[in-house]
Amino acid sequence: PADMVRLILTRFPLLRALNRWKKITVTDFSQRFKNPLLRSSFLEFRLMFSADLPMALILMMLAWSHRNSCGYPVGGAVPFVRSIENHLAELGGEIFYNTRISKILTKDGRAVGVRSTEGTEYFADTIISTADGGTTIFDWLDGRYINDKIRRHYDRLPITSTGLLVSLGVNRTFPGVPTSAAGFIYWLDEPVMIGGREFTSLRPMIYNFDPTLAPPGKTLMRVLLLADYEHWNALGRTSERYKAEKEAAAQTVISLLDRRYPGLASHIEMWDVATPLTFERYSGNRRGSFFGWDVTPQTFMMPMNKTLPGLENFYLAGHWVVPGGGLPMVAVSGRNVIQLICRRDKKPFAPAA
Repeated sequence: PADMVRLILTRFPLLRALNRWKKITVTDFSQRFKNPLLRSSFLEFRLMFSADLPMALILMMLAWSHRNSCGYPVGGAVPFVRSIENHLAELGGEIFYNTRISKILTKDGRAVGVRSTEGTEYFADTIISTADGGTTIFDWLDGRYINDKIRRHYDRLPITSTGLLVSLGVNRTFPGVPTSAAGFIYWLDEPVMIGGREFTSLRPMIYNFDPTLAPPGKTLMRVLLLADYEHWNALGRTSERYKAEKEAAAQTVISLLDRRYPGLASHIEMWDVATPLTFERYSGNRRGSFFGWDVTPQTFMMPMNKTLPGLENFYLAGHWVVPGGGLPMVAVSGRNVIQLICRRDKKPFAPAA
């Protein structure tokens, strides 16, 4: 609460602007443009979010980029995660990989540990879940620690979309393509069906600016598309139809990119397709959602409790307590949880420099 009061007192003019722009959706704002190409290009900001995405979020991202407060980590996600892993190890922490949880253990209204799917139990003074919110609350805790507010969240709030990710290893470079951490829009001559959905454009990402992702003289490319979870779930994870649909998606994307870059298809050395089921399996997020709760004018900056009623020594962090998710906000949620623990233990919150 003290942080919030301090924020209001020191940033009041900015908060007024934020409040104004959070009420305007990207869809509504795009209609102000007379140029049809600019109008449709602006709508591409909604790639993983709903049509009600607030303009405030777009302005924040553009501002961060303009001030060099955010950017692309060289090497992608792996070295970023490894740095966190290494720091945790330096502090004496331990990570158990390839270990799935089946239950959060409780005793007398307190969280005391977790049980793995193999039956191994791990005990701790404090439990923090950054996993899927629904799985945590309704499966691992059997829905025993909820109230009407939490129930409404999981019954009514929309979640962000899932996707189909086509990655390509190309035996060539693209020296004439400008560096872009967001890719560019490639409008198609006619609509095309990929993975059960119709598309009028692709957004290729060409990683010619990151030499760690491919050997010299070669390049990693990827195309991320919105996907229909039900379509892929109906095919199943191991059926021949599922595998055939993945291959068809890859070949369609390759064929379309070959029109934009003639001869590209002959330089493809590898391809990989991740479906909504892939994202669900790796992340645990229901329906393969990328960012958890969707961002709308109603959910933007909506405060969500990081504790559960009736359960002590337990906390929630991650994008299921921060609508819109994303690395910056998820990191802030973790910081906030540590502040709560420090307050519980009557210790000063003293973050490392």
